[in-house]
Amino acid sequence: MSIINNMVLISGEPYKRGSNLSPDEQPVSLITLSPFFMDIHPVLNKDFRVFIEQGGYSDPSYWSHKGFNFITENQITEPLYWQDKNWNGDKKPVTGISWYEAEAYAKFVGKELPTETQWEYAAKGNDTRTYPWGNVEPTSSIANFAPDCEPEEFDRRSTDWDAHPQNRSPFGCMDMGGNLAEWCLDNYLPNYAWDIQNQDPLCISNINFDHVVRGGSGLHDEDYMRCSSRDNYPPTVRDNIVGFRCVKNLTD
Repeated sequence: MSIINNMVLISGEPYKRGSNLSPDEQPVSLITLSPFFMDIHPVLNKDFRVFIEQGGYSDPSYWSHKGFNFITENQITEPLYWQDKNWNGDKKPVTGISWYEAEAYAKFVGKELPTETQWEYAAKGNDTRTYPWGNVEPTSSIANFAPDCEPEEFDRRSTDWDAHPQNRSPFGCMDMGGNLAEWCLDNYLPNYAWDIQNQDPLCISNINFDHVVRGGSGLHDEDYMRCSSRDNYPPTVRDNIVGFRCVKNLTD
């Protein structure tokens, strides 16, 4: 396993994207991906603090035009839950950020948001596992999630990225199931019929349309934590159910 700067090399044989469990995960196809590095853990509050302190919110060079207009018009200078003790610990994944903010941070650190196929492959590899950690049904000792979408505590909070050591993908990526869902680069479409190449797929038609999120959160049930499960939100959503991690493409 090749690890550099808290990123792990993701490479291998083609993998089967999707499943027959939901129409939006079909058709199941064999996908070939170029090798890439992925963050071992989600972007944490201590990581994102550097972006804030070094003027990331005021420097338009990191932002898309739409994204910079969004934060300027809404006077956004930090994540929505930045001052909330339930979410702002140094080892907790940053949350309360829009897709635009995630994209800007990725550019700030010289990386990118993962495509959803990159995210899925990093979560499940080449085997037939259901969840990032395998096929064992989730429990509270494995992941932060909400059985039947009913959280145990009304006053929810996130957990540290290493709070569930078993929550590890075959490549060693941590916390990919539950806790916080993660923004992906792609726009959301209701199936994969658009992809006729099956080589490094990326679906971007308009960054202002809904984007894919993966992995489920502390407000979602076990179905959302499946490696192939998909969800989507507008790029302006700044709720405490979404965070992100980054990739470094070797072709850059």
